[in-house]
Amino acid sequence: MRRLLLHIIYLSLLLPCVCFMACSGVSSTSPQAEAEQCLDSAVYFIDRTDYTRAMLQLKRAENLLPQLSDDKQKYQICQYIGWINEHSGAFSLALDYQEKALRYAEKTNRPELVVDVLINQANTLYNMQLNDSAWRVNLRAAAHYADADDSQRSCIMKNIAYYEFLNDSLPEAERHAYRAALLAQDPSAMGNALSLLGMVYIRQGHDEKAELLMTTIPEDGGATLQRNRFLLKSEYLERKGDYKGALDAYKRWKTIDDSIAVSQQNVEMVALQNRYDRELLAAEKERQRLWFVVALVALLALVLLITWWFDRRQRTLTRRFHDSLHEVRSLLGQKEQTISQLKQTIDSRVDELQHMQHQLSQFASSAQRREVERLFTSIADTKAGVDVLHALVSGQNISQYGKREETALMQVLPAINPDLAEELAKANAPLTPKETFYCVMEHYGIDDTRKALAFCCSNQALRSTKSRLNKKF
Repeated sequence: MRRLLLHIIYLSLLLPCVCFMACSGVSSTSPQAEAEQCLDSAVYFIDRTDYTRAMLQLKRAENLLPQLSDDKQKYQICQYIGWINEHSGAFSLALDYQEKALRYAEKTNRPELVVDVLINQANTLYNMQLNDSAWRVNLRAAAHYADADDSQRSCIMKNIAYYEFLNDSLPEAERHAYRAALLAQDPSAMGNALSLLGMVYIRQGHDEKAELLMTTIPEDGGATLQRNRFLLKSEYLERKGDYKGALDAYKRWKTIDDSIAVSQQNVEMVALQNRYDRELLAAEKERQRLWFVVALVALLALVLLITWWFDRRQRTLTRRFHDSLHEVRSLLGQKEQTISQLKQTIDSRVDELQHMQHQLSQFASSAQRREVERLFTSIADTKAGVDVLHALVSGQNISQYGKREETALMQVLPAINPDLAEELAKANAPLTPKETFYCVMEHYGIDDTRKALAFCCSNQALRSTKSRLNKKF
């Protein structure tokens, strides 16, 4: 039984460690380093337009957000997830992550990061046809214009120009679109700015400027640039009355736009994120269930340990209690001891028994407690008898002693002095407590003077007691 309990205790201590290692994974890599690895992998896949694998890396990094302390790292994770969602057409999800990225960017106290998020938010809102909301967000980005770089300034100007174009503020739109083109740092941004500027020229009726501008847009640019180029060409040819050419340009624009739209289908990307979140939630629930089992096993082992310890403690105390009882009873029969030594020894033993009784009452059942109390009461009665005998032979005041003290004395006297007990039993008539005490004192050689002092009575009263005893024996 003891070996089994030790095995259970050992397993209960070992199991949580094993489970922790299984749940959390034993790795020397810090959360910051792991998140950095995920970000590097995500950028690698984004550069190769493998957005599915990039998103998986970013979701892994997102799971580490509560453990990260670097707000810039948190910003990058949310910003990339928002960007992929925007690129995939999942605009609502994009806005959610852009809002998270904005909170982290603001904590870094780096305005250029805040501008990046606000520009992305504005683009997302324009794509959702929420032009007024996009305008307000772009104004927040423009508030940091002095801290922005040329690429960010180009995007801010382009967004301002686009809103003004939608609201027919064409001179202002022309000026801002031209400024955006001058600040552009890459062909895509340049093409977007020039396309918008061309649309403004067409709306203004400046056909020569629009025609000249179209020749500056390269024909071998990316899909977005080509889409803007054909859209601009369609608008220009329609204005010139070349409806066939405008229709051909529109069809080519539509083909490119549809291909981009296909690549931006949000269903797969949203499903991917939802599936990852569900799997993460399921894994978390599984970990919680595992920890619950571990806690249950540990609790069971603890209960078994406590039960075993209580049982062992109770057995030890019970054995010691009975051994002490046996010693007390043995002491009563040791004639070589004086009454004073006997009383002193029994007093110390009874104190020990009383302490053990208190301890046993904490462990034992109600039936066992009653048995212990019964045994202790019998020892207490024995002690009371020894105390009365000691008082008699030491000449203490016994004037208040009565029937109870006589009963206690007669219970222990057969064990201590069987000859005296037998002699008292030969009386012709029942003895009173005072007569019993007188006989005991007489047997142990107490003179009449000390007897009178002990009883607090006169010599005449003492002689009367002696006269009555002569008649009973």
